[in-house]
Amino acid sequence: MKILIDARSLGSNPGGIGIYTYDFILELHKDSRFELTLLTDLATSQQMLRLAQLEIPIITYGKEIRESAQVLKYFRFVQDSLDFYKPDLFWEPNNLIPVRLLRFEGKFLITIHDIFPITDPETYGTIYPAYFKHCLKKTLKQADMITYNSVESKVSLERYYPQAEKLSHYISYIIVHKPNVDRQHVSPDVYFKDVKIDGQDYFLYIGTIERRKGADLLLHAYEAYRSLGGTKLLYLGGAIREPEIQELYQTISERTPGIHALGYVDDEQKDILYRNCSGFVFPSRAEGFGIPIIEAMHYNKPILASNLSIFKETSGEAINYFDINTSPEEQIDNLANAMLNLTSADLAAYKTITARYTPEVLGRGFCDYIYSAVTEEA
Repeated sequence: MKILIDARSLGSNPGGIGIYTYDFILELHKDSRFELTLLTDLATSQQMLRLAQLEIPIITYGKEIRESAQVLKYFRFVQDSLDFYKPDLFWEPNNLIPVRLLRFEGKFLITIHDIFPITDPETYGTIYPAYFKHCLKKTLKQADMITYNSVESKVSLERYYPQAEKLSHYISYIIVHKPNVDRQHVSPDVYFKDVKIDGQDYFLYIGTIERRKGADLLLHAYEAYRSLGGTKLLYLGGAIREPEIQELYQTISERTPGIHALGYVDDEQKDILYRNCSGFVFPSRAEGFGIPIIEAMHYNKPILASNLSIFKETSGEAINYFDINTSPEEQIDNLANAMLNLTSADLAAYKTITARYTPEVLGRGFCDYIYSAVTEEA
């Protein structure tokens, strides 16, 4: 079966969608039933270099794609590639096919990660939500198959676009790799200059630092936690995305001891932070999956998260929750008190949950779904 994949999210600096795509490309490559060809703007990332080493054909557009207008031009390249390769399946893992693709007799597979530009538009400016709505409607008219990274994503899409219910679908979830937690410990001084991590008693947050992720809520709640007698430090691993959050961090950190924003952390730094923390906090307001929660489970750490339905889906009752479905003031109080009363990890439940998100389990299901959905309808 010939599969053409739009892998531009892997091109030069992969984010969450890019890594998701990379993991499932590797699983498809292992399966002898499939013959893959990748399309991308550039192919300079470590992931792309690895795929090239595996001798997977990679066809490049030759120019980095950053803006929505450039994506429209990029899809002329996609159309030409469909005309030339004539695959059995074209997989678009980036939510949207923003143009009408013609002359293609195979199947269109799209992956829906979330529809936050519709459900949480205030974090996306004034133009992109309208663009997203328009392109998603156009995408669904062409799609034959949909993979979702959670039931939550499926329910959200079908609430706004009931026609999606009629399409073949599969819940693929996200592959979360088990870290090498048994490797020899490395001194954190190598990685964190003036911030000594080892041996400290601290809460950890990993992820982009923005309002949608509850960064403002966490900062206010930590200040309340300290006023209630809490003594743990708070380390924020990730880039601060919004000027308002940067200003709030500066204000609160100046009057409240114990907060450290570490900026972007690489995999080795993240490993050290997870190993040494005494609790992981993830107060997101909207989430498509929540990879850091599953990562923290691999380290057997107590976890505290907002009571979003997506976390109930992925983690059940194995973690601590605080109620976010209330007023801003009550959210702060709820989180601060939950930080004071964080309970220990349920290790047996963690083991069961993390086993669901392995390459072996999710890769096999993903490959089998694609093969059966295409061949049965052929």
